[in-house]
Amino acid sequence: MDDARIGRVIRVLRQRHRWRQVDLARRASTSDSAISDMERGHVGRYTIATVRRVFHALDARAELFATWGGRGDLDRLLDIDHALLVERWARLHQDAGWDVWPEASYSIFGERGRIDLLSFHPATAVLEVAECKTGVWDVQDTTGRLDAKVRLAPEVARSRGWEATRVVGALVIADGRTARRRIDEFAATFSAFDLRGPRGMTFVRNPDTPGRAVLVFVLLPRTTRRRAGEQRVTARTGPQARSQQ
Repeated sequence: MDDARIGRVIRVLRQRHRWRQVDLARRASTSDSAISDMERGHVGRYTIATVRRVFHALDARAELFATWGGRGDLDRLLDIDHALLVERWARLHQDAGWDVWPEASYSIFGERGRIDLLSFHPATAVLEVAECKTGVWDVQDTTGRLDAKVRLAPEVARSRGWEATRVVGALVIADGRTARRRIDEFAATFSAFDLRGPRGMTFVRNPDTPGRAVLVFVLLPRTTRRRAGEQRVTARTGPQARSQQ
């Protein structure tokens, strides 16, 4: 979505609410001159947080969409981190006596999807549905998707002969300051996740641990190859670098 289109969307939604620019500005905690600026397509002058507040006031949502290279190139780059996270969580469960099913795909009653890691503990008949995230961006989408998968998981598990008596959702997040801050900002939304940190790890070792849902931060293992986004960029040296100066 380009800046001019964003401006038109803001104007149309504001008019639909029958608000003046000053009315929207007050609700979005910004100035009426900022609203006027955005509606004229000068969105780039403002932070993403400000634009999101404006859309939130309009009962709408603004999403930032990034593209790079050819189709799927960016997804493959980011998927390195995701694969490491799923692998780390799967090994913790295998060591504790769980059967694991990574990338469990399903098509049930017209609902199609994929569970990052479906784990079954034979001794207790507990089924865990894990959603692994390298970052927390769309909070509502994250919790909503996990809820849907928890609902469908018993049927998915039966295809492997797993008959569950209890289903627990798990949100597994790559550890980092930004992710932790995001969870803290939406504490009410994530309040249902009562098996956190050490209690979440206790649940993995002892699935009889009472609780509704798991939320844990997992430190991704270091490898000889740096993870996506961690490459250190240094100044070039030599004739080619000098020619670019």
